[in-house]
This record gives sequence, structure tokens and C-alpha cells, in this order.
Amino acid sequence: MDLSNKITKALANKVGAGIDNLEGAMFGGQLAKAEFIVYEDVELTKEIKKIKFFLNPHTIQVSKEAQLKEAAAAGGTPEKKYSLTFPVCLKLGEIWFDTYDTRLSVRTEYINDIESLLDYLPKTHYTPVVVFNWGQWHGTGKIPAAYKFFVTKVTVDYTLFLPDATPVRAKVDVSLEQIKTKPQEAKETPKQSPDHAKLYTVKKGDTLQGIAMAEYDDPREWRRIAKSNNLIDPMMLRPGMKLLVPPILK
Repeated sequence: MDLSNKITKALANKVGAGIDNLEGAMFGGQLAKAEFIVYEDVELTKEIKKIKFFLNPHTIQVSKEAQLKEAAAAGGTPEKKYSLTFPVCLKLGEIWFDTYDTRLSVRTEYINDIESLLDYLPKTHYTPVVVFNWGQWHGTGKIPAAYKFFVTKVTVDYTLFLPDATPVRAKVDVSLEQIKTKPQEAKETPKQSPDHAKLYTVKKGDTLQGIAMAEYDDPREWRRIAKSNNLIDPMMLRPGMKLLVPPILK
């Protein structure tokens, strides 16, 4: 029996049971409830809201990738050396939400809040910062300080409607990308001499001045990067873009 049928059967057999008992009816035992804790800024100084899941995620996919670069070795044979580790990406799959019992719209009760995690905050110029919290998911019951995310994609499948077309059941997939601050990146990434060219992957919030500061310790060197990459408009950086960071020849 697939998850959708399990949910339908559990909901149909539920008589006056609370949401917290629903997963217990399906899987046995009292389960920790997953939630998003939403903050205004990356320092987590101002909490905006908490979004509690109706049912916990059915799957969690974790992607972590390292970038290796070729370096000359003895005899001329190149070898692979560590360059950097990309941010962790999470994909939470099959998160079910249901409002059939109350006859309220599942969109207004749950989905709008989740989709708002993709909305731009004028005060910070970013989307909200999200912490995923779920019992012992992190292994210690405590959320690691570096485990902060931007939501990058929300996919919603509405699967049940009332006669007036009010949606009352939805399956949601959410993709998140870890936020890495400059101090964290500096700690994780080995220092490299600016007399060697390198490739830089643009991240959300990057500017040419900021990249120049990180690579050359001089934000005024942004023109060197712009010229090497034929950037007509230095403000048009896109996350994922590869930039050549040229050497400073002595």
C-alpha cells in the first residue's frame, strides 16, 4: 500500500483523533513533529514564525558535493586536490497536509505559509532563513549552528477537493540550500595564492566587490574579475554562475 493510500485509510478511520495521533495510527507510537522555524536574518536574531507539518516528511534527500581541481604534480601528471565543499542541499519529499475534517482550504491553512518562504524580504533583500527541526534528525536533538537554509523550490500536488473545488489535501516537496556565511567559508576553504587563476561559483547574495575582497583582500579589484569574464553589467550575477578569478601577476 503506497503512502497516499495509507493516509486516506488513516484519515477515513480517524474519529475525533487529534493530528498528533494520526501518525501514531499509521506507524505506531508517538512521533516527533517536524517543523520549519523561520527567521528574518541569517544570525537568527528575529523569528518570524513556525510552520508545523501536518505529517512528517516521507523522505529526506541530502546532497553534499565537493569540488576538486587539477594541480600539476611531479612528472607532469595532474592530480586532484580539494578546492571547496558546496552547500548542503535538502529535499523533503511527500509532506502531506489535510483539512478534510474542517472543510477549510488546505492552501490557506498550510500551503500559503510554505510558499511564502520563497518570497523576497525587502528589509534583508533575501528570502527568509529556514531551520528544519525534527526531533533527533540532527543526531543530538540540537540543531547545528551551520544548518540554516534558503528554500529554493516548492512543489505542491493537490489531491482532494470538496464539491465547491476547495482543496483539502496536498502533497508537498520542498528543496532547501544551506546558507554558508563568509567566516564559515573562510574556515572550510583552504587559502589560495592570488597569483594562480581559479574558478569561483557565484552564490546568492554575492557581489563582485565581495568576491574581490575574499580573493584579493581588495574590493577595488572587482574590475579585474569583470573584465576577465566579459561582464558588461557587474550587477547581473546569478547563483551558479562560474567566474574566472584571474591571477595578480608580479
